[in-house]
Amino acid sequence: MKKFVVLVLLLSLCLSALAAEPLHFVFGDMDQHAEIAGGFLPTYLLSGFGYDLPELLDGNRSEFQILFGIGYLQRKLWLDANTGAVITEDPIIYDTFRTDWMLRLKQGLGNSTMGSKDLFTFTLAYEMRIESSMNSMVKGRNRMNPTKYEVRSLDSYIGDDYSGAIYPDLQGNRQFVGHFISFQTKLDQMDDRKTASDGFLATFDFRLAPEAFNESADFFMLRLNAVAAKTLIESIGANGRNSFSITLIDRANVTLLSGDQIPVAVQGPASLGRLVRGFNPYSYGTELSAVNNFDIRFAGPDLGESGIFPRINLFYDVGFGSGHYYNSTYTDINYLSSCGVQVTVSFFDFIDLGYQIAYLIKGDKYSEGPDRNVVGSFTFFLDF
Repeated sequence: MKKFVVLVLLLSLCLSALAAEPLHFVFGDMDQHAEIAGGFLPTYLLSGFGYDLPELLDGNRSEFQILFGIGYLQRKLWLDANTGAVITEDPIIYDTFRTDWMLRLKQGLGNSTMGSKDLFTFTLAYEMRIESSMNSMVKGRNRMNPTKYEVRSLDSYIGDDYSGAIYPDLQGNRQFVGHFISFQTKLDQMDDRKTASDGFLATFDFRLAPEAFNESADFFMLRLNAVAAKTLIESIGANGRNSFSITLIDRANVTLLSGDQIPVAVQGPASLGRLVRGFNPYSYGTELSAVNNFDIRFAGPDLGESGIFPRINLFYDVGFGSGHYYNSTYTDINYLSSCGVQVTVSFFDFIDLGYQIAYLIKGDKYSEGPDRNVVGSFTFFLDF
Protein backbone atom coordinates (compact mmCIF):
# COMPACT_ATOMS: atom_id res chain seq x y z
CA MET A 1 0.00 0.00 0.00
CA LYS A 2 2.84 2.41 0.89
CA LYS A 3 4.52 1.77 -2.47
CA PHE A 4 1.22 2.46 -4.26
CA VAL A 5 0.82 5.78 -2.43
CA VAL A 6 4.36 6.79 -3.37
CA LEU A 7 3.74 5.93 -7.05
CA VAL A 8 0.48 7.96 -7.08
CA LEU A 9 2.27 10.93 -5.51
CA LEU A 10 5.08 10.76 -8.08
CA LEU A 11 2.58 10.57 -10.95
CA SER A 12 0.63 13.55 -9.61
CA LEU A 13 3.76 15.65 -9.28
CA CYS A 14 4.84 14.65 -12.78
CA LEU A 15 1.51 15.73 -14.28
CA SER A 16 1.68 18.99 -12.35
CA ALA A 17 5.13 19.68 -13.76
CA LEU A 18 4.02 18.99 -17.33
CA ALA A 19 1.19 21.46 -16.92
CA ALA A 20 3.47 24.17 -15.54
CA GLU A 21 5.09 27.00 -17.50
CA PRO A 22 7.83 27.49 -18.43
CA LEU A 23 9.16 23.98 -18.93
CA HIS A 24 12.71 23.16 -19.89
CA PHE A 25 14.60 19.96 -20.56
CA VAL A 26 16.88 18.53 -17.83
CA PHE A 27 19.57 15.94 -18.52
CA GLY A 28 20.50 13.60 -15.68
CA ASP A 29 22.73 10.72 -16.77
CA MET A 30 23.53 8.28 -19.56
CA ASP A 31 25.09 4.80 -19.63
CA GLN A 32 25.69 1.91 -21.99
CA HIS A 33 25.72 -1.88 -22.22
CA ALA A 34 29.11 -3.25 -23.27
CA GLU A 35 27.54 -5.98 -25.43
CA ILE A 36 25.20 -3.71 -27.39
CA ALA A 37 26.93 -2.04 -30.37
CA GLY A 38 30.23 -2.56 -28.57
CA GLY A 39 29.16 -0.12 -25.86
CA PHE A 40 29.04 2.73 -28.39
CA LEU A 41 25.30 3.43 -28.12
CA PRO A 42 23.47 4.57 -24.97
CA THR A 43 21.17 1.97 -23.42
CA TYR A 44 20.17 4.01 -20.34
CA LEU A 45 18.98 7.60 -20.12
CA LEU A 46 17.93 9.71 -17.15
CA SER A 47 16.25 12.97 -18.11
CA GLY A 48 13.17 15.02 -17.45
CA PHE A 49 11.71 18.48 -17.04
CA GLY A 50 12.20 21.44 -14.76
CA TYR A 51 10.19 24.58 -14.19
CA ASP A 52 10.88 27.81 -12.38
CA LEU A 53 9.05 28.52 -9.15
CA PRO A 54 8.34 32.03 -7.87
CA GLU A 55 11.61 33.45 -6.55
CA LEU A 56 12.05 32.99 -2.81
CA LEU A 57 15.10 35.26 -2.91
CA ASP A 58 15.14 38.24 -5.25
CA GLY A 59 17.40 37.56 -8.24
CA ASN A 60 18.01 33.91 -7.35
CA ARG A 61 16.46 30.95 -9.11
CA SER A 62 13.99 28.57 -7.45
CA GLU A 63 13.30 25.42 -9.47
CA PHE A 64 11.50 22.08 -9.25
CA GLN A 65 12.60 19.14 -11.43
CA ILE A 66 11.21 15.71 -12.27
CA LEU A 67 13.44 13.14 -13.93
CA PHE A 68 12.73 9.64 -15.17
CA GLY A 69 15.33 7.04 -16.12
CA ILE A 70 15.02 3.75 -17.97
CA GLY A 71 17.54 1.38 -19.49
CA TYR A 72 19.23 -1.97 -19.83
CA LEU A 73 22.76 -2.35 -18.42
CA GLN A 74 25.51 -4.87 -17.87
CA ARG A 75 27.21 -5.37 -14.51
CA LYS A 76 30.65 -6.93 -14.08
CA LEU A 77 31.58 -7.45 -10.42
CA TRP A 78 35.02 -8.11 -8.95
CA LEU A 79 34.28 -9.27 -5.37
CA ASP A 80 33.38 -12.81 -4.36
CA ALA A 81 29.62 -12.74 -3.71
CA ASN A 82 29.88 -14.59 -0.40
CA THR A 83 33.24 -13.70 1.15
CA GLY A 84 33.88 -10.23 -0.27
CA ALA A 85 37.41 -11.19 -1.35
CA VAL A 86 38.79 -9.56 -4.51
CA ILE A 87 38.61 -11.71 -7.66
CA THR A 88 40.80 -10.72 -10.60
CA GLU A 89 39.41 -13.14 -13.18
CA ASP A 90 36.08 -14.72 -14.14
CA PRO A 91 33.94 -11.89 -12.67
CA ILE A 92 30.21 -12.04 -11.98
CA ILE A 93 28.52 -10.87 -15.20
CA TYR A 94 24.79 -10.20 -15.50
CA ASP A 95 22.27 -7.71 -16.89
CA THR A 96 19.91 -5.30 -15.16
CA PHE A 97 16.74 -3.52 -16.26
CA ARG A 98 16.69 -0.21 -14.41
CA THR A 99 14.11 2.52 -13.89
CA ASP A 100 14.35 5.66 -11.75
CA TRP A 101 12.13 8.46 -10.50
CA MET A 102 13.84 11.55 -9.17
CA LEU A 103 12.39 14.74 -7.65
CA ARG A 104 14.64 17.76 -7.11
CA LEU A 105 14.07 21.11 -5.43
CA LYS A 106 16.74 23.74 -6.17
CA GLN A 107 17.35 27.13 -4.58
CA GLY A 108 19.98 29.68 -5.58
CA LEU A 109 21.80 32.13 -3.33
CA GLY A 110 24.04 35.05 -4.25
CA ASN A 111 25.33 36.10 -7.66
CA SER A 112 28.23 34.46 -9.48
CA THR A 113 30.79 36.73 -11.10
CA MET A 114 30.72 34.37 -14.13
CA GLY A 115 27.57 35.34 -15.98
CA SER A 116 23.95 35.64 -14.86
CA LYS A 117 23.80 32.60 -12.58
CA ASP A 118 23.63 31.89 -8.88
CA LEU A 119 26.81 31.74 -6.82
CA PHE A 120 25.45 28.93 -4.63
CA THR A 121 22.79 26.36 -5.51
CA PHE A 122 21.26 24.10 -2.86
CA THR A 123 19.50 20.93 -4.06
CA LEU A 124 17.29 18.57 -2.09
CA ALA A 125 16.38 15.36 -3.94
CA TYR A 126 14.43 12.15 -3.52
CA GLU A 127 15.08 9.14 -5.77
CA MET A 128 13.22 5.87 -6.14
CA ARG A 129 15.12 3.21 -8.07
CA ILE A 130 13.73 -0.12 -9.29
CA GLU A 131 16.04 -2.77 -10.72
CA SER A 132 15.46 -6.29 -12.00
CA SER A 133 18.61 -8.38 -12.44
CA MET A 134 18.80 -11.32 -14.83
CA ASN A 135 21.20 -13.57 -16.71
CA SER A 136 23.51 -11.84 -19.16
CA MET A 137 22.33 -11.55 -22.76
CA VAL A 138 25.58 -13.32 -23.74
CA LYS A 139 25.19 -16.23 -21.29
CA GLY A 140 26.92 -19.29 -22.69
CA ARG A 141 29.41 -17.31 -24.80
CA ASN A 142 33.09 -16.86 -24.03
CA ARG A 143 34.59 -13.53 -22.97
CA MET A 144 38.14 -12.49 -22.07
CA ASN A 145 38.31 -11.70 -18.33
CA PRO A 146 41.33 -11.63 -18.63
CA THR A 147 41.60 -15.10 -20.18
CA LYS A 148 38.71 -16.85 -21.90
CA TYR A 149 35.78 -17.67 -19.59
CA GLU A 150 32.22 -18.68 -20.33
CA VAL A 151 29.58 -16.20 -19.16
CA ARG A 152 27.37 -18.22 -16.83
CA SER A 153 23.96 -17.83 -15.25
CA LEU A 154 23.46 -15.82 -12.08
CA ASP A 155 22.56 -19.03 -10.24
CA SER A 156 25.92 -20.46 -11.29
CA TYR A 157 27.78 -17.38 -10.02
CA ILE A 158 26.01 -16.80 -6.70
CA GLY A 159 23.59 -19.71 -6.14
CA ASP A 160 19.80 -19.86 -6.33
CA ASP A 161 19.28 -18.81 -2.68
CA TYR A 162 21.83 -16.02 -2.32
CA SER A 163 21.93 -14.21 1.02
CA GLY A 164 22.92 -10.82 -0.42
CA ALA A 165 25.97 -10.62 1.83
CA ILE A 166 28.09 -8.56 -0.59
CA TYR A 167 25.50 -7.63 -3.22
CA PRO A 168 22.23 -7.02 -1.29
CA ASP A 169 20.20 -6.19 -4.40
CA LEU A 170 20.86 -9.70 -5.79
CA GLN A 171 19.24 -11.59 -2.93
CA GLY A 172 15.88 -13.36 -3.17
CA ASN A 173 14.11 -12.76 -6.48
CA ARG A 174 16.79 -10.18 -7.51
CA GLN A 175 14.25 -7.38 -7.61
CA PHE A 176 15.49 -4.20 -5.94
CA VAL A 177 13.52 -1.13 -4.85
CA GLY A 178 15.54 1.65 -3.27
CA HIS A 179 14.60 5.00 -1.73
CA PHE A 180 17.43 7.54 -1.55
CA ILE A 181 17.58 11.08 -0.17
CA SER A 182 20.34 13.50 -1.16
CA PHE A 183 21.45 17.07 -0.56
CA GLN A 184 23.93 19.06 -2.63
CA THR A 185 25.64 22.41 -2.25
CA LYS A 186 27.22 23.86 -5.39
CA LEU A 187 29.59 26.84 -5.67
CA ASP A 188 29.71 28.09 -9.27
CA GLN A 189 32.42 30.49 -10.39
CA MET A 190 32.95 28.72 -13.73
CA ASP A 191 32.68 30.42 -17.11
CA ASP A 192 31.90 27.42 -19.34
CA ARG A 193 31.95 28.34 -23.03
CA LYS A 194 31.75 24.74 -24.31
CA THR A 195 35.04 24.84 -26.20
CA ALA A 196 36.85 26.60 -23.35
CA SER A 197 36.40 27.16 -19.62
CA ASP A 198 37.78 29.46 -16.92
CA GLY A 199 37.13 29.54 -13.21
CA PHE A 200 36.19 27.23 -10.36
CA LEU A 201 33.27 24.90 -9.61
CA ALA A 202 32.77 22.84 -6.45
CA THR A 203 30.01 20.54 -5.20
CA PHE A 204 29.46 18.83 -1.88
CA ASP A 205 27.01 15.89 -1.87
CA PHE A 206 25.39 13.95 0.93
CA ARG A 207 23.38 10.86 0.00
CA LEU A 208 21.45 8.63 2.39
CA ALA A 209 19.51 5.37 2.09
CA PRO A 210 17.83 4.90 5.49
CA GLU A 211 17.33 1.31 6.60
CA ALA A 212 13.81 2.22 7.76
CA PHE A 213 12.73 2.83 4.13
CA ASN A 214 14.75 0.10 2.40
CA GLU A 215 14.85 -3.68 2.58
CA SER A 216 18.17 -4.04 0.72
CA ALA A 217 19.93 -0.71 1.23
CA ASP A 218 21.47 1.00 4.24
CA PHE A 219 24.31 3.42 3.49
CA PHE A 220 25.48 7.02 3.39
CA MET A 221 27.82 8.79 0.99
CA LEU A 222 29.77 12.04 1.32
CA ARG A 223 31.46 13.47 -1.77
CA LEU A 224 33.48 16.62 -2.45
CA ASN A 225 34.17 17.42 -6.10
CA ALA A 226 36.14 20.51 -7.17
CA VAL A 227 37.07 21.57 -10.72
CA ALA A 228 39.38 24.40 -11.78
CA ALA A 229 39.90 25.52 -15.40
CA LYS A 230 42.16 27.93 -17.26
CA THR A 231 42.09 28.68 -20.99
CA LEU A 232 45.57 29.08 -22.48
CA ILE A 233 44.57 29.81 -26.08
CA GLU A 234 41.20 30.69 -27.59
CA SER A 235 40.79 31.73 -31.23
CA ILE A 236 37.40 32.95 -32.43
CA GLY A 237 36.72 33.23 -36.17
CA ALA A 238 35.08 36.10 -38.01
CA ASN A 239 31.76 34.26 -37.84
CA GLY A 240 31.93 34.25 -34.04
CA ARG A 241 32.55 30.52 -33.84
CA ASN A 242 35.43 28.77 -32.15
CA SER A 243 38.45 28.06 -34.35
CA PHE A 244 40.80 26.54 -31.78
CA SER A 245 41.32 26.47 -28.02
CA ILE A 246 43.57 24.89 -25.41
CA THR A 247 42.27 24.56 -21.86
CA LEU A 248 43.82 23.17 -18.68
CA ILE A 249 41.35 21.48 -16.31
CA ASP A 250 42.00 19.84 -12.96
CA ARG A 251 39.53 17.95 -10.77
CA ALA A 252 39.89 16.78 -7.18
CA ASN A 253 37.37 14.25 -5.89
CA VAL A 254 37.06 12.75 -2.39
CA THR A 255 34.34 10.16 -1.70
CA LEU A 256 33.35 8.35 1.49
CA LEU A 257 30.79 5.55 0.97
CA SER A 258 29.93 3.37 3.94
CA GLY A 259 27.08 1.29 5.32
CA ASP A 260 25.84 -2.22 6.04
CA GLN A 261 24.05 -2.68 2.67
CA ILE A 262 25.49 -0.79 -0.31
CA PRO A 263 23.66 -1.78 -3.53
CA VAL A 264 25.62 -2.63 -6.66
CA ALA A 265 24.31 0.42 -8.54
CA VAL A 266 25.78 2.68 -5.86
CA GLN A 267 29.09 0.80 -5.65
CA GLY A 268 30.01 1.31 -9.31
CA PRO A 269 30.11 5.13 -9.65
CA ALA A 270 31.98 5.48 -6.33
CA SER A 271 34.63 2.83 -6.99
CA LEU A 272 38.25 3.88 -7.52
CA GLY A 273 38.28 1.83 -10.75
CA ARG A 274 35.55 4.11 -12.12
CA LEU A 275 37.07 7.40 -11.00
CA VAL A 276 40.56 6.72 -12.43
CA ARG A 277 40.31 6.39 -16.20
CA GLY A 278 41.30 3.14 -17.89
CA PHE A 279 40.24 0.72 -15.14
CA ASN A 280 37.13 -1.42 -14.59
CA PRO A 281 34.10 0.14 -12.91
CA TYR A 282 33.12 -1.83 -9.78
CA SER A 283 36.81 -2.57 -9.11
CA TYR A 284 38.97 -1.24 -6.26
CA GLY A 285 35.80 -0.25 -4.40
CA THR A 286 36.74 0.73 -0.83
CA GLU A 287 35.03 3.07 1.60
CA LEU A 288 37.35 6.04 1.00
CA SER A 289 38.70 7.24 -2.34
CA ALA A 290 40.63 10.35 -3.30
CA VAL A 291 41.34 11.11 -6.96
CA ASN A 292 42.92 13.87 -9.03
CA ASN A 293 42.18 14.09 -12.76
CA PHE A 294 44.22 16.49 -14.91
CA ASP A 295 43.32 17.32 -18.53
CA ILE A 296 44.77 19.32 -21.40
CA ARG A 297 41.92 19.83 -23.87
CA PHE A 298 42.39 20.85 -27.50
CA ALA A 299 39.07 21.87 -29.09
CA GLY A 300 37.87 23.14 -32.47
CA PRO A 301 37.07 24.17 -35.02
CA ASP A 302 33.26 24.14 -35.01
CA LEU A 303 31.97 21.70 -37.64
CA GLY A 304 29.42 23.76 -39.53
CA GLU A 305 27.21 24.22 -36.46
CA SER A 306 28.31 26.18 -33.39
CA GLY A 307 28.79 23.73 -30.51
CA ILE A 308 29.71 20.69 -32.63
CA PHE A 309 33.47 20.34 -32.70
CA PRO A 310 36.32 17.80 -32.51
CA ARG A 311 38.22 17.52 -29.24
CA ILE A 312 41.50 15.88 -28.23
CA ASN A 313 41.92 15.42 -24.49
CA LEU A 314 45.24 14.45 -22.90
CA PHE A 315 44.81 13.20 -19.33
CA TYR A 316 46.74 12.11 -16.27
CA ASP A 317 44.91 10.54 -13.29
CA VAL A 318 46.10 9.46 -9.87
CA GLY A 319 43.95 7.89 -7.16
CA PHE A 320 44.09 6.50 -3.64
CA GLY A 321 41.61 4.18 -1.93
CA SER A 322 41.46 2.64 1.54
CA GLY A 323 39.17 0.98 4.05
CA HIS A 324 36.79 -1.96 3.77
CA TYR A 325 35.66 -3.20 0.41
CA TYR A 326 31.94 -2.50 0.07
CA ASN A 327 29.86 -4.76 2.35
CA SER A 328 33.00 -6.82 3.08
CA THR A 329 35.22 -7.52 6.07
CA TYR A 330 38.30 -7.31 3.82
CA THR A 331 40.33 -4.09 3.93
CA ASP A 332 42.96 -2.76 1.56
CA ILE A 333 44.96 0.26 0.41
CA ASN A 334 45.08 0.86 -3.35
CA TYR A 335 46.99 3.25 -5.56
CA LEU A 336 46.01 3.71 -9.21
CA SER A 337 47.44 5.94 -11.91
CA SER A 338 46.93 6.31 -15.64
CA CYS A 339 47.53 8.67 -18.54
CA GLY A 340 46.20 8.73 -22.06
CA VAL A 341 44.21 10.43 -24.77
CA GLN A 342 40.55 10.80 -25.68
CA VAL A 343 39.67 11.68 -29.29
CA THR A 344 36.03 12.71 -29.60
CA VAL A 345 33.46 14.79 -31.42
CA SER A 346 31.62 16.96 -28.91
CA PHE A 347 27.95 17.83 -29.36
CA PHE A 348 27.28 21.10 -27.48
CA ASP A 349 29.67 19.96 -24.70
CA PHE A 350 26.87 17.54 -23.76
CA ILE A 351 27.95 14.30 -25.42
CA ASP A 352 31.50 13.43 -26.46
CA LEU A 353 31.49 10.45 -28.82
CA GLY A 354 34.88 8.93 -29.46
CA TYR A 355 37.59 6.60 -28.29
CA GLN A 356 39.90 6.54 -25.28
CA ILE A 357 43.36 4.98 -25.03
CA ALA A 358 44.87 4.74 -21.56
CA TYR A 359 48.31 3.69 -20.33
CA LEU A 360 48.07 2.15 -16.86
CA ILE A 361 50.98 3.46 -14.82
CA LYS A 362 49.98 1.89 -11.50
CA GLY A 363 47.41 -0.88 -11.00
CA ASP A 364 45.78 -3.52 -13.19
CA LYS A 365 42.63 -3.51 -15.25
CA TYR A 366 41.30 -6.89 -14.14
CA SER A 367 39.49 -7.66 -17.40
CA GLU A 368 42.77 -7.21 -19.34
CA GLY A 369 45.19 -8.88 -16.91
CA PRO A 370 48.41 -7.69 -15.23
CA ASP A 371 50.53 -7.92 -18.39
CA ARG A 372 48.55 -5.39 -20.44
CA ASN A 373 49.20 -1.72 -19.72
CA VAL A 374 47.59 -0.12 -22.78
CA VAL A 375 43.77 -0.36 -22.91
CA GLY A 376 41.08 1.20 -25.09
CA SER A 377 37.38 1.91 -24.81
CA PHE A 378 34.59 3.95 -26.41
CA THR A 379 33.55 7.14 -24.66
CA PHE A 380 30.20 8.96 -24.51
CA PHE A 381 31.19 12.02 -22.54
CA LEU A 382 34.08 13.47 -20.61
CA ASP A 383 33.98 12.68 -16.91
CA PHE A 384 34.02 16.34 -15.86
